[in-house]
Amino acid sequence: MRQRLKETRHICTIEETRISQAEDRALPRHKKFVRALQKLRLASEHHPSTEKHLKSSYQIIKENERLLRSYPSFIVHPFSLLRMSSDVIAFIVMNLHLMLLPFAFSFLAFDSRPTRHLVEYIDLSLCLILVAEFGLTFCTGFVVYETNEIVLEPRKIFFNRLRPFRLMYDLLLFLPYILLLEVFDELIFEAGAESCLAFMSFLYLSHIARFRDSNRYFRVIARSLQMPESKTRIVQVIMNTLYVLHWTTCLGYIIPILLQAKPSSRSMDEEELLSMMRMQLQHPNVSAVLQNVSSPFVRLLLSDLESNASTTYRYLRSMMVTLRVGMASSEKKDIEQHFVYHWIMMLVMFLGWLWFNYVPVVLCRFFDSPEMATDQYDKFMANLKAFAYNKHLSGPLQKKLRNNFATRFRTRYFDEEMIMGLFPKNLRSSIRMETCRHLVASVDLFKNLPYFILTDIVNCLQLEIYLQDDVIIAAGSYGDSMYFLAVGTVAVYAMSGKELGHLTDGAYFGEISLIKRNQQRTANVIALEACEIYRLSHEDFQNVVKPHAYLLNRIRKQAEQRLSMMKKKKDKMYGKKFIEAFLQ
Repeated sequence: MRQRLKETRHICTIEETRISQAEDRALPRHKKFVRALQKLRLASEHHPSTEKHLKSSYQIIKENERLLRSYPSFIVHPFSLLRMSSDVIAFIVMNLHLMLLPFAFSFLAFDSRPTRHLVEYIDLSLCLILVAEFGLTFCTGFVVYETNEIVLEPRKIFFNRLRPFRLMYDLLLFLPYILLLEVFDELIFEAGAESCLAFMSFLYLSHIARFRDSNRYFRVIARSLQMPESKTRIVQVIMNTLYVLHWTTCLGYIIPILLQAKPSSRSMDEEELLSMMRMQLQHPNVSAVLQNVSSPFVRLLLSDLESNASTTYRYLRSMMVTLRVGMASSEKKDIEQHFVYHWIMMLVMFLGWLWFNYVPVVLCRFFDSPEMATDQYDKFMANLKAFAYNKHLSGPLQKKLRNNFATRFRTRYFDEEMIMGLFPKNLRSSIRMETCRHLVASVDLFKNLPYFILTDIVNCLQLEIYLQDDVIIAAGSYGDSMYFLAVGTVAVYAMSGKELGHLTDGAYFGEISLIKRNQQRTANVIALEACEIYRLSHEDFQNVVKPHAYLLNRIRKQAEQRLSMMKKKKDKMYGKKFIEAFLQ
């Protein structure tokens, strides 16, 4: 995980920064509170997806400047703390709603009215939260993963959410179905079985695939907890299995009751069952009824009512029936003798066969999937842990090794040498130029150089990773390389220890070492966060430029002019300080 700049470890001593921080601390409390609320909608380094798309503090700052400068104040960044908190809340609320909805209609439809009222109030509250989440999505930007573009334009966000199928799918989630629970038992007993059966089937079909939304929200939580990708998928498979089993269990319990409630087709056994339900489980002669019942399925339901079985017992027994049917090991008493129910149970049996054959395949793929970069990343991390344990490395060093690897690959492992070796030289050069040309082209010494020279320079660059507080250049040392800061933030300190400034993405330093080797460094350069830096050595640069003497002479003149200007500035600064000290 990328190391961020922490105030407890780096106290900025630049005058402008200290003044700005002092002004922020002097603000009234209400303004501080308003500013804190405004920060909730900005891109945050704490969002788990930020490091994948915004690799440095500088990129986060620029992204927030773009949001504040170009878009309305109600737009929320997809990598904000508000969006992350909303995802966590939506995951909890949506799962509670989707678990409560089928359970209420299947097992609480004949309970007392106070119980049903409580369930209705709870589910309506959950629906209101889901409505708020739905509204927030119209104010939240989104990422086009094909291009990694972060879209914040209100018009594009609105039309992205307004696609017909997606809009209907989202609206069906938080409709207040639970209000029908109040009259659901009356609908059953008043010849409304067909309508109730259609309603339950509609609920099942429109919500059975909602585990995909749950998985999407859960991934945010898993990344926040730094859970390995393989474990995340295993947890998702377990949750998905329990979700489908729960819905099928509830449906398998209520459908036989709805089929028996049809007036034109009720037998004497089913009439006895329904009369007991009408009297709220207070039938006076249950044992006598049981002796005259011929249907094993109805007998089982009557036995539940006779023993005044709890809702939990009935739910668990229905779940066992569903599992037995799904694994094709059901008994005669498990299935009601009705052709509709037979067809439904055959479908459950087929789906169960698919599901219980699918899960082992998925788990095997998770444990051994060399083609998946995230799994390879987790395996390498496990190997790194074993290596550190075997070598008895200290805790801080183990942490640096993990952070270095995480910064280099960012949860997606790849073998760069193997991949680059697959391509011819011209394609390898094209890849490097597209990645690093902007770094080299910004250097004053390299301006107006021919394209083929820039290509050769880029091919000589070596990627290095520096973590927070790592010393990149030490004052007084002798330089032999130039550095290009691709991603990250570094601080520049004078020999006296005074902080001179910060360098961010796209900056470079140490270019004089390319012309004059062993030139003494005049400043310390220290990483303030995890940095990706490309290094160009003196030898490699000389090998590229030496065959072109006229270019080398031009670059030397530019370097000497720059050294002369730096020396004049330094002498002027020291002369000014001497005069001030003399006057005192």
